[in-house]
Amino acid sequence: MPLSHLVCAGVLFALLSTLLVAAEISGKWTGKAEEGPEWVFNFKAQDNKLTGTMVGADGKERPIEDGKSDVDTLSFSVNSEWQGAAIKLVMKGKVSGDQINLRVDTDDGAWGTDVILKRASK
Repeated sequence: MPLSHLVCAGVLFALLSTLLVAAEISGKWTGKAEEGPEWVFNFKAQDNKLTGTMVGADGKERPIEDGKSDVDTLSFSVNSEWQGAAIKLVMKGKVSGDQINLRVDTDDGAWGTDVILKRASK
């Protein structure tokens, strides 16, 4: 097989692998930090874009913004509120099977926590 065919096959395999892994992020994920309420996310991954919602402690769904997913990593932000004050949460995570290790920080760096998310059963 000529080298050009091998390169094309390799590129096609990489693209398909990325799409398959990104598709695995789609769905409902839940988890808890050491302190605080349960975190609930409804993700939809397509190509390298991540959309969906976060359900706040108050039960309100808030849209995911600036969402990106790339093979086994994701990043996004959510505009939320804490004790009546608007805050922006910035999140970065690493996907491993049915688990996401998520780092959550306020955009000003004043607060942060680690959350382990598990895929919710269907």
